Amino acid sequence: MPTMIATGQITIVDTNDAKPITAYLTANTGSQQVFSKDNDTVAFNPSWFSANGGLGNYIEPIVFIGGVGAPVDITHILSNRKFTLTPGGAALTTGTTSTSFVNNSNVVVTNPFVTTFSGSVTRLAIPANLKDTVGQVVIYFEGDYTDLATGLVTHIISQITLGSIKTGTNAVYVNLRGSTVITQADGTTKNVTAITADLVRSSGVDTSNLVYKWYESNGATIINSATASVATKYGFKTTAGGASPTASTGDLNVNLPTGTTGNAHNTIVVAEPAISNIGVYRVTITDTADGITWEGWFSLFDISDPYQVVVVSSTGDKLQNGQGNTTLTPTVYNGSVLVSSLTGWTFNWFFYDRTGKRGAFVDTAKISTAGGAPVTANTTGASATISYSGTSYAFTAGMIVKAVKPDGTAFFYEVASSTANVVTIRTPSTNTWLNFTNFPAPSSTADFVGGKLYGCLDSRSTSGATGITVTGDEIDIKGTINVEANRP
Repeated sequence: MPTMIATGQITIVDTNDAKPITAYLTANTGSQQVFSKDNDTVAFNPSWFSANGGLGNYIEPIVFIGGVGAPVDITHILSNRKFTLTPGGAALTTGTTSTSFVNNSNVVVTNPFVTTFSGSVTRLAIPANLKDTVGQVVIYFEGDYTDLATGLVTHIISQITLGSIKTGTNAVYVNLRGSTVITQADGTTKNVTAITADLVRSSGVDTSNLVYKWYESNGATIINSATASVATKYGFKTTAGGASPTASTGDLNVNLPTGTTGNAHNTIVVAEPAISNIGVYRVTITDTADGITWEGWFSLFDISDPYQVVVVSSTGDKLQNGQGNTTLTPTVYNGSVLVSSLTGWTFNWFFYDRTGKRGAFVDTAKISTAGGAPVTANTTGASATISYSGTSYAFTAGMIVKAVKPDGTAFFYEVASSTANVVTIRTPSTNTWLNFTNFPAPSSTADFVGGKLYGCLDSRSTSGATGITVTGDEIDIKGTINVEANRP
């Protein structure tokens, strides 16, 4: 049958052009419970076995898709939805057995899971408590989202950790409550959320003689009156025990502590400008009566900043007969607004071949011969050698070469060493994405003879509005260029 000849067509696909997706799991009675056993009395607080009228602790995913306008929950339209105990593992069903959960009498509940996928409800109910000897269990949710505009399928995985703390009558711990998601505002006034920290003792929530200190920047920097842009980002208030923490923009820039002294307010108010995507926070609570300090950690998610990256090709999406080149330049949008300056932004570019396998960019600094160096001989196996004519290049271990058969089929290999005009390949170890499954080692001494050899780059990095140039040497029928944008 006839051999397909490369046409030089390039398809530019940027997975960042798809709508941004944020996914997380919620537990409606909390992700942590306290197990206590004093004398012969066993107690779980809260009891997931008794929660929701005995239906259990509800684990529910929320998957937001952003873009222009307010984010939309798309959980119910995902395909292949499932809850698992390991990423990619077997789906949890009402028949799944486990020895990690017990009832209120500390007796194992053999079938602790109830799943619901009906209409707008996607839920894993766990009508059982976490066994005290287990400590924690991680629940995963998976599903596939198909972008109607691009046709791209995004596999979504989110997780939540269910934990148990063993205590006695003298146990003390920090309990955090409040909404951990800041949604997009409809107008110019930014949305806010509030998180309350309770110091819980065996007698209940302690509210006396306490000093609270709150930290941003992954829990490293104390929040006080000197915090950058603090007036638009934070505020503090007191929430009574048993009351849900609430907040408004009027709570910002209020009750700010000075220095590192902290204050007596148990609730932090956080606004959209404080978080780009995910913010990790820490709170410490000190009892001034005895000087003992406890701490708690939490994460806040901001889905109000839907960034999109659009790649512009200077000559369109086609190269004729493998000739010529095109320059790919990134542009960034925040929602529907073009980011006018990309100063400080960095971009990482990756190449995928016509079959979707990851490859590498041609580096003309290694093989300068136009169209690649002619291959004159090759051996076989995982340590094969490839000989080429023309000017030699001193390839070193870990570099990548592209060997092209006479019919145009390209293979990428990791270099072990080189001598003069001979390159020795090896089982990939430096470039972990490269393997002999996607690109098998030469099996015949005639595999590449008459073909071409190129030196390559694993990826490319640019900054600001600078783009990359892609040539016909890199495109075999078609190629996909993905770019990752990193905001300053």
